[in-house]
Amino acid sequence: MFDVAIYAKTSRGRAEVSERKLGLPSRLRRALIMVDGRTRFGELRRMLEPLGDPVEIVQQLTDMGLIASDYDLPPMPIIGGMTIDDPTTIMELHPTR
Repeated sequence: MFDVAIYAKTSRGRAEVSERKLGLPSRLRRALIMVDGRTRFGELRRMLEPLGDPVEIVQQLTDMGLIASDYDLPPMPIIGGMTIDDPTTIMELHPTR
C-alpha cells in the first residue's frame, strides 16, 4: 500500500455505513467510517493504529468491496505459469541478442 493512496468508500461501503447489513466487527465499522476519500493512507494508517494493524484492516475492507484506492492496480499478468515480475524468467522467455 502506498502512503499517497487515497481510499474511498465504494457504493457498497456507503450502504454498509447506513444500513449495517454485514454485521461488521466494531473495529472494522469504525475504520470504514474513517475512510473519507480525501485522507492519504499515510495519515489514515496513523488514525487506524488504535484499531489494529492498519494494513490488515484496509485489506479486509478492500477484499469485502467496501473501500477502493485510487492506487489499486490489477495483478501482474502471468506468462507461461511465471509472473511477469520475475526477471530471470523474462530473460529466458525473451533473451537479448
